[in-house]
Amino acid sequence: MLHTQLYRHYSDAHERKARRIIDELFHAFRQDPRLLPPQLIRSESDAPRGGDYVAGMTDRYAIREYAAVCGGEN
Repeated sequence: MLHTQLYRHYSDAHERKARRIIDELFHAFRQDPRLLPPQLIRSESDAPRGGDYVAGMTDRYAIREYAAVCGGEN
């Protein structure tokens, strides 16, 4: 019971938060590729590279990018 109420609850909340951060970053980069680092943008067709950029982020970096790009706190 403790496992379900404490440990599982904790991981569920963190998983939802992580999914939200990743989803919002991905959509922000798809909507406005200019938000991507300049070295990743060569043309308008580079917009799909935002997914690769997000996929390669560490947790901490994604949280910092989310705050910078989406204006939200983690």
